[in-house]
Amino acid sequence: MNKTVFAVILFVLAIAAIGYAIYRSPGEMITLTEGGRQTVYGGPQHGLNAGLGVFAGACVIAGVLLLLDSVRASVQDQRMATRKAADRLASNYPVS
Repeated sequence: MNKTVFAVILFVLAIAAIGYAIYRSPGEMITLTEGGRQTVYGGPQHGLNAGLGVFAGACVIAGVLLLLDSVRASVQDQRMATRKAADRLASNYPVS
């Protein structure tokens, strides 16, 4: 698995996390009162939404950094190839 594939997987995970947070956020809250005791079902889960948001943000940042690193590596490889080609062309001249 190379960096580009891993970056795409991270972006898909970020989209899935945001989608699940949106799916869970408008949940219906049911409050039951029995015998002086109150029970809440399906209440808002702000911690879950915040955690999923942080996870998605980390995935996006990591994916962008992987893609930038991949681009830098390819540019550096091209520079090295150009330098090697230039060395081969100038090899018949005496070294001073």
